[in-house]
Amino acid sequence: CMLCHRSEADPDICGTKLEKSGVCAHVFCLYFATLLFQQENERVGLVGFLPRDIHLAVRRAAQK
Repeated sequence: CMLCHRSEADPDICGTKLEKSGVCAHVFCLYFATLLFQQENERVGLVGFLPRDIHLAVRRAAQK
């Protein structure tokens, strides 16, 4: 997961791991990431989170 940096995690804690367009993230990590907003259409990106927005969230977290 690009957000929590865990390759293996309990799905009951982190949610299902999703992969698409070179982006990998757990569902719960996406929902609870700071300043990461879901699009109305959940069929785009990863359950509505755009890959470019996920990459921005990862960069912001790295700066902290």
